[in-house]
Amino acid sequence: MEKKNKKILILSVIVCLLPMILGIVFYNKLPDKMPIHFTINDVPDNYAPKNFALFGIPLIMAVVQAICIIFVEKVNKIKDNEKPRIVKIMEWFIPIITVLLYIIMIEVPLGSTVYVGKSVCLILGILFMIIGNYIPKMSYETGSIIFHPTPKSEKSFRKMSKIMGYSFVGVGIVLLVLIIWV
Repeated sequence: MEKKNKKILILSVIVCLLPMILGIVFYNKLPDKMPIHFTINDVPDNYAPKNFALFGIPLIMAVVQAICIIFVEKVNKIKDNEKPRIVKIMEWFIPIITVLLYIIMIEVPLGSTVYVGKSVCLILGILFMIIGNYIPKMSYETGSIIFHPTPKSEKSFRKMSKIMGYSFVGVGIVLLVLIIWV
């Protein structure tokens, strides 16, 4: 593993674990059962023991993050300076989601009004728009490394990447509109 990739791995795993500090700060104020899943109406419908929710979930997300970064590097054999932007963005998806969802998971039992569905739509809408923006800008060589099976020609890759890009941006816009509409 390259030195820069090790730094990204370590830093992103630390970001996944950072929310545990928030859990320690509010530990005594939180109930023994923490909400970990919500219905479409922002009502908790699944609970976990406090220690698992506060410490287990970030640990699991940190392990998943480490596995994803190591797996992508081993499978694709892409050097950091050759990584497409989309891969660099996706390296930070799990840590950002972990932090944001952990904050929601802490805020709800503390009595804050959190619109879970709107928060998730906002996060995913922005992510889809960013990915949709970068997919058509990928080179054929990069696309042949990332997409399996590899597109047969550069022309078919361009067509596929344009359709995918527009689709991702469209879904992102729909998610952002849902925040306002619903």
